[in-house]
Amino acid sequence: MKKGTMFYGIVCFMLGAMVSGGGIAYAAGILAERSANTVYVDGQRIELEAYLIDGSNYVKLRDVGQAVGFNVYWDGVVQIQSGAPYTGEAPANAAPKMSEDTATPTVPEQTPPTAYHEQATPAVFDSIYTAAAYDALRECIVNGGDSAPVSMSAETRTVMMNATAAIGSYPGYDLKGKADGTTYFQTKYSSSYADAAKTCQQFLDGLAGKSDSDKLYAIACYICDRLEYDAGSTATPRVVFASDSSKKGNCMSYAHGLQFLCDLADIPCVFVHSAVHQWNEVYVGGRWYSVDLTSFDIGYTDRGSATLLHDAADMQGNIFEQAEPWLTRFAKELLVPGSTK
Repeated sequence: MKKGTMFYGIVCFMLGAMVSGGGIAYAAGILAERSANTVYVDGQRIELEAYLIDGSNYVKLRDVGQAVGFNVYWDGVVQIQSGAPYTGEAPANAAPKMSEDTATPTVPEQTPPTAYHEQATPAVFDSIYTAAAYDALRECIVNGGDSAPVSMSAETRTVMMNATAAIGSYPGYDLKGKADGTTYFQTKYSSSYADAAKTCQQFLDGLAGKSDSDKLYAIACYICDRLEYDAGSTATPRVVFASDSSKKGNCMSYAHGLQFLCDLADIPCVFVHSAVHQWNEVYVGGRWYSVDLTSFDIGYTDRGSATLLHDAADMQGNIFEQAEPWLTRFAKELLVPGSTK
């Protein structure tokens, strides 16, 4: 197969930010499925809207309060009244609210973040993708931990949440709000991925001394040995790398697996998506390449003759029309400042 030719038996169904059939939602890098688990309160079954995200059930705190019998309301911070019936509103005689800093300090006082944006390509910034937000997230990428708090508009918080999803999940980066209205980023290593990381460690140790391109090829084969393409199935890294047995997964499963192992191997990698497909951009040998691991797996009978790294011009057709090209470029600059000139 010639370089630039993409092969698909079935177009995979991943959508960049939508709710699809069967109660499955995918947005900002998070896969959520309507939970079928039954909930009981004091032995009585109740109807509670819940979603299954990465093996855990998530419900609204206010729904729990209403079902169990405690009050929850918002007045700049989340307030819980354990002995009060649920109303969803602050009581008339509520005491002055306690700030997050007074209740439980989570972010120490810090100096403003380093001006990392001065190293980035200026064209990636605008009134929403701001230099201040870039500096804060870049600070976590470089140093881990928590960033200094910065002011962000609602639009900036939204695009930065999408940016955190584009650059990885292990580590991942959460947005946290403070009572004074500022926002900071927090580096996290999700415990749900810890077993997968441990299982892959021996393989990753074997990559020592290889070039990034050779590491990437080995990673691609490692993933494809554990995935069988199926447009209707999803498999997160915590499932794919739990054992050597093959799992079924769609394009998102391949892209997520590549992101996960590239994070562990210190190879810059971002998620990219169109309306109907997901793949990756990977920084190797001083430049960014497109890697469509789905095609690499199902489009070739002989991996030795397969083309893994593609120029952007190779990615032809509607399937590769990026839904958020600005986000992709911004994410690349977060990982490798100045790399998209």
